[in-house]
Amino acid sequence: MRRTRRTFLLAGGLAAGLTLIAGLALAGQRPAAPVVTRTADAALPLDTAPVVVGPADPAQVLEVGLALRGRDPDGLRAALAGYSDPASPDFGVTVSPQAFGDRFGLPAADEDQLVATLTAQGLTVTQRVPQRTSLKVSGTVADLERVLGVELQQLSDPRTGAAYIAAATTPIVPLALASSVSGILGLDPRLPVSAIDVADAPAPPSRGLAPRDLAVAYNFAPLWDQGITGDGQNVAILQFGLDTDEDLAVFDAAFGIQGPAPERITVGNGLAGAPASIATEATLDTQVVRAAAPGAGILVYGFENRESMATAVDTIVADGRAKVISLSYGKCFVPDVFMLQAEVDLGNQSFAAAALAGVTMYAASGDWGAFSCHVFDPTNHDETTFWPSCTDNVASVGGTYLETREDGSYLRETGWQDYLTTGGGGGGLSPSDPMPAWQSGPGVQNDKSNGKRQCPDISAVADPDTGYLIFVTDPETGEAGWSAVGGTSAAAPLWAGIQALMQQVAAGQGVEALGFMPPRYYRIAQTQPDAFHDVLRGGNLVDAAVAGWDFSTGVGSPNVEVLTQAILADIAANP
Repeated sequence: MRRTRRTFLLAGGLAAGLTLIAGLALAGQRPAAPVVTRTADAALPLDTAPVVVGPADPAQVLEVGLALRGRDPDGLRAALAGYSDPASPDFGVTVSPQAFGDRFGLPAADEDQLVATLTAQGLTVTQRVPQRTSLKVSGTVADLERVLGVELQQLSDPRTGAAYIAAATTPIVPLALASSVSGILGLDPRLPVSAIDVADAPAPPSRGLAPRDLAVAYNFAPLWDQGITGDGQNVAILQFGLDTDEDLAVFDAAFGIQGPAPERITVGNGLAGAPASIATEATLDTQVVRAAAPGAGILVYGFENRESMATAVDTIVADGRAKVISLSYGKCFVPDVFMLQAEVDLGNQSFAAAALAGVTMYAASGDWGAFSCHVFDPTNHDETTFWPSCTDNVASVGGTYLETREDGSYLRETGWQDYLTTGGGGGGLSPSDPMPAWQSGPGVQNDKSNGKRQCPDISAVADPDTGYLIFVTDPETGEAGWSAVGGTSAAAPLWAGIQALMQQVAAGQGVEALGFMPPRYYRIAQTQPDAFHDVLRGGNLVDAAVAGWDFSTGVGSPNVEVLTQAILADIAANP
């Protein structure tokens, strides 16, 4: 990860922080605390390649993923096109995870035979999903090496210090499994990174965005004032790091929030061994969703950091309780260099299954502008995008710098780019995914267009010089305090929380679910442009923000009350 710049407003530890805010009133008032600057994190090593520690322990038990071969890709493309096309009889018709498996996944008989084969070889199948896109398998290192034909080694991530096991070379599916298995997952030598940045200047209590600041600037305060806080809606957070109920309790008390306690679902080995460096990311995700939709249920799904994000999404969609997912992690989108092609292929199936189930995943576009590989290799200056944000069944969320009037109302935004730190909202062209038919409107066709997916779709404040106020405890030192945090990994959960508000309004009008949202956003940007703030300044370190869609901010940031009414009108016009 690019060096983060951390500043904590210490409150004398967690207990002192709770005492400090105990008497504070409703949202909009800020916690007061002495300003103490914490030592910045060490600079990113020049070489961010994983460090080989040695051979993996043959007796260690490890869980890996197997990507299963899908079927009828033409039919899947047709189903996706029909789902998003108001002129199609399949418009808005959802496909359950079970139905997806029956139509597009590995045939059930083939999956059963594969499970039997793996079991006979001494492995344990720990998870099957109804989409039939992947399996999770566990076994000792020795057994996995024997059955899968891989050589496993112990590695260390120089960015976080996390120890993990990966394949010495790109895993190749053995011929005995190749008819059903397209790839081996979870053995990638490069772990995903979170898109997060923390301001480097001491932040007084008046600095940073409190929940009410966001509500006024993006115009969802009128929904709050009507009692619309996300009640009855669930937001899922795909998480590789640890946050705590104690930190959230401080945040809630400071801003007068009385939301439901998050439910934390541990998947497999969950967050065992999660590096402390991800704690701020985990805290940010939960508290930003809470800031936007204080009444919404929050489902935190904890996965291991080496987990395939596609299989993680399969798990959340199969659970079925949330129609909104927030994702703040990703990899440089260069298949078979910075990530495995097998993971990209599985992602295409898994994210399609999510979209057809009516689930929208808001994914951070990255914090390195148009150079998303830079965080994995500081010598790489190619224009690249962040995966899975820049895939065609995900809502890609870019970043801005937000300015408000004296009364807190929206003034203007600038596409986030910081030439001195090479930071900025991600954006660019997918290397492989075709542009979906629904991605259309002013600015979409431009001099860089090449028929591939273009990112981002939408945007929100992400520049750490604006910063979201969160309360976080460092799990290593025990330090606890307020911090002003930025990054597109704040913009993504903000949009997820905003959708929870819009879903509650729609539910009150008898609309059961909003469905996969990006096609709707592009239609509304053309029919009611004031539903978005069109960003006309700044950029992504390469591409300028311009009128209409652009590679820095997509169609813009939300004017939520107007956008909500536009969505209801779009539903009425396209039942």
